[in-house]
Amino acid sequence: MRILFVDSGGLTFESRYAYGIYDTLSKDFVCDVRQISPFQLSSHIINEFKPDLLLVIHGTFTPFHLVQYAKIKGAVTALWLVEDPYEIDYHRGQMVETYDYVFTTEKQAVKEYNRPNAFYLPWCCSPRIHNRLLFPPSYHSDVCLVGVAFPDRIRILNSIASVIKDLNVKLIGNWGEELVPELRKFIIPVICDLWEVQKYYCGAKINLNIHRSPTNPPSGNSKGIPGTSPNDRTFALAGSGAFQLVDSSRPDLWECFNIGRELIVFNDTKDLADKISEYLKHPEIRESIATEGQQRAYREHTFYHRLEEIFKKTGITTRICNVKRSW
Repeated sequence: MRILFVDSGGLTFESRYAYGIYDTLSKDFVCDVRQISPFQLSSHIINEFKPDLLLVIHGTFTPFHLVQYAKIKGAVTALWLVEDPYEIDYHRGQMVETYDYVFTTEKQAVKEYNRPNAFYLPWCCSPRIHNRLLFPPSYHSDVCLVGVAFPDRIRILNSIASVIKDLNVKLIGNWGEELVPELRKFIIPVICDLWEVQKYYCGAKINLNIHRSPTNPPSGNSKGIPGTSPNDRTFALAGSGAFQLVDSSRPDLWECFNIGRELIVFNDTKDLADKISEYLKHPEIRESIATEGQQRAYREHTFYHRLEEIFKKTGITTRICNVKRSW
């Protein structure tokens, strides 16, 4: 079985899941897999490698005519969209129609594509990346938030500033000047380093997980398709055995995790402030919830599970590597 895996061509957010996908394909399945960027894809590579499956992630920079060429040469083609609903305008039409199968991390996008071979494929984690590790005190915190400074995140942080300003807080990323002055001292400008971010996940007593608004800031979602599916950080934190407080804006979250046992949600800023104060007092409860969340993530929500689903839906036959997994 030969799989040609075309990554996004990006060096930022996209590199996180490209690593997880290739690592899983190469270690957990019996297949000949090659990873290339969309800028390297060519008819020569398709002819030389002769893929049974062309698996494309993101797809923005992958030329449609080369996807069609791979189909002519006998490959099954599958697109895994990871930016819905934020870039859904760019996916409708020719992009999704070019591939045999389309998978998206946003459930609400499936009906937008209006085709029989479009499927919802939730986010996931990679146990060889997302696991519990011990790090020096410089990575420890009471409260940690990793992410981009989207407006809703800024609003929520500013509203709870009085509660967290005297705690050990770490805000990982490029947060800019929109934060109130009391919180700017907590900014640590680590960007696009999945291994470094993992250290902060594991070092935090509480990880905040605040979803991005589907329409603010404006992007490629002109119809305002709602986002109802949990983000990638939900699964990364769970896999890391990290305790997380997640906003309740994504109802599909309830299908993936047991709320109250495997992670905790908050409904508004007051609820968030109250829960930060409460859970900081109870390390044993945090530990129990984080452990159950990790067990659920490893049991149902890994890249292995998602790739197995892709193979099942596309009819591609692979074998599982006969290795004992530590997870």
